[in-house]
Amino acid sequence: MQKQHFDLTQTAFWNILQNIIKVVMIVGSVVSTACMCYSVILRYIFHKNFYGSDEVIMLFAFWLYFMGAVYGSYEDSHIKADLLNVYIKNLRIKDALALVAQALTIFVNTIVLTWAYKYFLLEINKGGLSTALKIPLVIPKSAVFFGFLLMEFYHVYYFIHNILLYVRKGHFTQPHLGDYVTAAVKQKYPGIDVPSKEEAAALVAQELGKEGEG
Repeated sequence: MQKQHFDLTQTAFWNILQNIIKVVMIVGSVVSTACMCYSVILRYIFHKNFYGSDEVIMLFAFWLYFMGAVYGSYEDSHIKADLLNVYIKNLRIKDALALVAQALTIFVNTIVLTWAYKYFLLEINKGGLSTALKIPLVIPKSAVFFGFLLMEFYHVYYFIHNILLYVRKGHFTQPHLGDYVTAAVKQKYPGIDVPSKEEAAALVAQELGKEGEG
């Protein structure tokens, strides 16, 4: 019987956290947009001002922006400039470099998270209020700390998850046309679904032949 490994993504915690992030993004987007529209209508049609509109927008925009960044970490969909992937076709090497990049991401995010935590504590101690509506400034600015905290959570999770896949299955990324693994890797991981170098070259030639016929 195949051993079942614990999967955090199948837990209630994972799903609840994901839903909370989505709700915060939706509320932040709707309220920020509504406030801006209401402010424009009020000013240019009724010639009145929406007192403190910028403070309300700031409150929801902070949480919208940082929860959006968190959701990008959850989807692992942040923009990457992986130029090496264009030239490196050995999937094991490509995945090893990806793990190094993920480790560096965690390192940098940890530094920024430390600064965000100090900033969060400073705002709590200052107890500052917004000028017009007297909104505690710690509410919008706490989004910085919680945003980086949740980004750290997702970065660490995917890093550990990918390391385990790399060790157990030989790779963790989806192979593209031309990607291959060495014969030694195929021997170590008999069930690996990645072609050898010769098989990858044959697949590339076959694909080029189809394009030529078309």
